[in-house]
Amino acid sequence: MDAKLKQRAIGAVILFSLAIIFIPFLLDGDEAERERLTQQIPLPPPVQPKAITPEAIQRRMDAREKASEVRLPREVADETDYTSKEGFQLDKNQLPVAWSLQVGSFRQQDNALELRARLRRREHRAYILQGRSEDQDIYRVYIGPDVSKEKLLDLGRQLQDTMALPNSILVRYNMAEDTGQLGG
Repeated sequence: MDAKLKQRAIGAVILFSLAIIFIPFLLDGDEAERERLTQQIPLPPPVQPKAITPEAIQRRMDAREKASEVRLPREVADETDYTSKEGFQLDKNQLPVAWSLQVGSFRQQDNALELRARLRRREHRAYILQGRSEDQDIYRVYIGPDVSKEKLLDLGRQLQDTMALPNSILVRYNMAEDTGQLGG
């Protein structure tokens, strides 16, 4: 290797080593500058837990219940006879007046499910409401709901002829009774 090239390589290594040693001292800054740049996480605020009693919780729940009752609309007891009117109409609670056709009432759930299945195969909107009567469950099968009473009554007469069902009963559809609806 050439002597000049050797001297230049050694000089470059020495200068590089000195740069590694002294550059951090030059760029590090003083102690005050380091403390200024160091972030301190503030201490959490002191928390004083409140003593909670079941009575206090019950009072707050009662107050919230009363406040929500004020905001809810009151249900009006609607005694209007809608049987003579036809077409779409709203009752006093602003709910649609609709009708269903009760086509069967059974003590055995399987019988009600079978009738519902037969009606659905004929593409009727059938559903079952479960209720209690004299210490036993009753399963009522309905078709509907529909706003047209005449359409449902005609359907009841057709079903009486084609499926040999007994006389069907036209009843007012009530959305609140859907909670007792048998799934499916």
